[in-house]
Amino acid sequence: MEEITFLHKAKKQYAAAKCLFENGYINDAISRLYYSFRSLCVHLLGEPEKGKWKHFGLMKKLVVTIDSKDKTFLTRKERELIKNFPNIRESADYDLLEIPEEKFKIYLQIVEKLFRFVEKMESKK
Repeated sequence: MEEITFLHKAKKQYAAAKCLFENGYINDAISRLYYSFRSLCVHLLGEPEKGKWKHFGLMKKLVVTIDSKDKTFLTRKERELIKNFPNIRESADYDLLEIPEEKFKIYLQIVEKLFRFVEKMESKK
């Protein structure tokens, strides 16, 4: 049986997000995409020293960690989008507004970029 890791979980959540998007469930897709991103973050950063990761603390720690490895990896715009991702996910889950397809596609690119970063870090081990 395959070991379940946060990377494995992130890949499943990513696949679910794409499936939801392709079937027109944009808000559900952005929520699932956020949790794929969050699982990738936990895979990369590990568990917090105590308790559970808070959404915003996890986003901040991710940016700091990426910067320590490659200061040019994230653009200023991507940093802002990452910082705002928990708010977008919350709106998708709890508000009546529909998240635009374009916003999903922007966040999809960020998640795919983080998958590439994780692959790069894994290959250096």
